[in-house]
Amino acid sequence: MTETSTITSDIVIVGGGIAGLAMAARLAHRTAFTITVLDSDRAPEMPDETLQLRTTSLNSAAMRLLEEAGVMAHLPSRFLTDFDRLEAGSRNAPDALSFSARDIDLARFGVFVENNRLRTALWQTLMPMAQVTLISESRLSSLQRHDDHVDGLLDDGRALNARLIIGADGARSQVRHLAGISSQQRDYAQEAMIINVRLTEAPGNTTWQIFTPSGPVALLPLHDRQASLIWYDRPGQVQKRMDMDDDALRTAILEAFPTRLGQIEAILERGRFPIRRLHAQRYAGKRVALIGDAAHVIHPMAGQGINLGLADVMALAEALEHESDPGAAQALSRYQRRQWPRNAAMLTGVEQLHHLFTLPFAPLRTLAERGLKGADRMAPVKRFMMSLATGQPLTNARGTEDHDTQP
Repeated sequence: MTETSTITSDIVIVGGGIAGLAMAARLAHRTAFTITVLDSDRAPEMPDETLQLRTTSLNSAAMRLLEEAGVMAHLPSRFLTDFDRLEAGSRNAPDALSFSARDIDLARFGVFVENNRLRTALWQTLMPMAQVTLISESRLSSLQRHDDHVDGLLDDGRALNARLIIGADGARSQVRHLAGISSQQRDYAQEAMIINVRLTEAPGNTTWQIFTPSGPVALLPLHDRQASLIWYDRPGQVQKRMDMDDDALRTAILEAFPTRLGQIEAILERGRFPIRRLHAQRYAGKRVALIGDAAHVIHPMAGQGINLGLADVMALAEALEHESDPGAAQALSRYQRRQWPRNAAMLTGVEQLHHLFTLPFAPLRTLAERGLKGADRMAPVKRFMMSLATGQPLTNARGTEDHDTQP
């Protein structure tokens, strides 16, 4: 990039995580707008062969977005793990709710991939694009919105001028704050412990989750007999396990996880992060839009965080791609009407599921387990839940898509 005192671009995306970079890639693929991405971190570099701590699931809709943008060319297939079956239940009924991709005529639900590899692949995709400018280690410090443009300042004193600002800068979004958009937030008083392991036998292509009174335990199958174990619990309990040596942690895992896990050959890495919920009051305002964690943070038990963010990317790009002015109010309003209700429904549903399976009263948890079994026997319910997991539109009895209506 040529150093100037003012950065001028049609669209400035604040945040160079997965959602922000995917937004730039989608817009570059579908429009002629000039795009600048500002990221507070250093430019990413592709990790070595070592398994990275944070892993995400990409549903089939997200995969199509990335493939169309050329991102998969920078992501070796050996680091992608297909999953074609999802199971959820309790210790007494571990597969009470079971989904197969074949039930909706898909070869797979999606893939698991390490976050850092995906982010680096996105960055590498954008680097040679003439209409995209990537600026690392820069932060937005101020923002002034006008009828036909946006002015701002970076922390290094440089100014920016754009027609649209997109906030993709995470749960503590500076863009959301500067735009005066409020949010509803909640701390679940719970943490997720991530434990990367190598198993004695390959975990297959099924991802599963077992609900317990203290929170779920889950397995994400990965390549080379590796897996990511997710263990939700109160922060104090998570800290105790973080302090254990490998042998003690292995014993604790085998006691808490179902026997289907099998034997653990090695514990590779461990980490923790808090569980919170956040939903912005709105996703769009005067010449500003929010996507990804800047707009919503969902309980990770559903594995939908990145997928919801990438659905935002697709919806906002579709709203903008036929506009001459990317900050046009009608385009941002279309995005708001489409995405806010959909994401609100998903956040509410996952929160209710969390409450249902962490009830302190055992008989009510038993009713919840029976509810899972009941849902498994109801084909329309299963198809609806799988459509959420895959990002695929539902089809009605005539084989045509069902579209939600927006006001």
